[in-house]
Amino acid sequence: MKQVLLKSGVWLNRRSVRFVLVLAVFAFIFAKIDRSALMAHLSRFDPAMGVAIVGIFLLSIAVFASRWWQISRALGVRAPFKDFVRVLWISQSVSECGPPLVVGELARFQLMRGSAETWQLIIGQAVDRFSGKIVLLLITLGLTPVYLGLYSEFPALQIVLFALILLSSASVAAVVLRRFWPMARSHTGIVLAICNPLRSPRHYGLSLLVQLLLAANFALAAAGLGISGDALTVFVLGPLLLLGVSSLPGLVSDWGKREAAAVFLLAPAGLTPEQSLAVSLIFGALHLLTALPGALLLLLLRRRETVSAPE
Repeated sequence: MKQVLLKSGVWLNRRSVRFVLVLAVFAFIFAKIDRSALMAHLSRFDPAMGVAIVGIFLLSIAVFASRWWQISRALGVRAPFKDFVRVLWISQSVSECGPPLVVGELARFQLMRGSAETWQLIIGQAVDRFSGKIVLLLITLGLTPVYLGLYSEFPALQIVLFALILLSSASVAAVVLRRFWPMARSHTGIVLAICNPLRSPRHYGLSLLVQLLLAANFALAAAGLGISGDALTVFVLGPLLLLGVSSLPGLVSDWGKREAAAVFLLAPAGLTPEQSLAVSLIFGALHLLTALPGALLLLLLRRRETVSAPE
């Protein structure tokens, strides 16, 4: 059994296999919807809203980098803020080619090596991820009464809602205990100080801002499609959608699972499956567009390293 699981893991790690599986997910979704209606919705998207969404994505990169930078400074890392912005932008671009939690975190670690000790980088990234996840979970818990009201006509979705919350709670705990604590154990004092919201509230505030910006982009995508009357409800459902996406295993970035979650979770906002899918596709496409310059930054960085390497 163990060998079967190992072979399955190796098989799923192949990029071609992940892309095929994502295409299979999209094929299943497209088979269940009215494709002509989807194209009609996408054709009506307001480009001005697209510009606003890209601007918010750029702002979210800066806020995300600021959170990571402040956590790292508390751990003794003295790299300049611009390095964190550049590395984060690069990590977001490479995350579009694989599971974000694996590819993105590995890229961040590799590109920051030489700027700090290994334990500082690992703990800094772990606390950074923990901050974002715990704030998203708390937002969702706080909005649970609202969600129960929105999903009152969908009893099965209420069960899924609580399952998502419980699964995410367990995931946060598992990540902290399995990956974070063994490294943090020898630096308990500073780790607890950084994680204590009374002593280090700033990065939690930045995490709140990141989640609100991402939720706002879902709402702007809906507004750009002409669903402005339900955009506020989409904004409220944004954290739940983000929670659902983060609770599902990734194949290629968040493609596939984000669209499936959107079709499933945006119904209480009055959106049809085609509108829900259109919102997700616009969100994902514009995030990809925003991340692409990170690939150029990576190429420039590699070129400088090649030029400066001794012959």
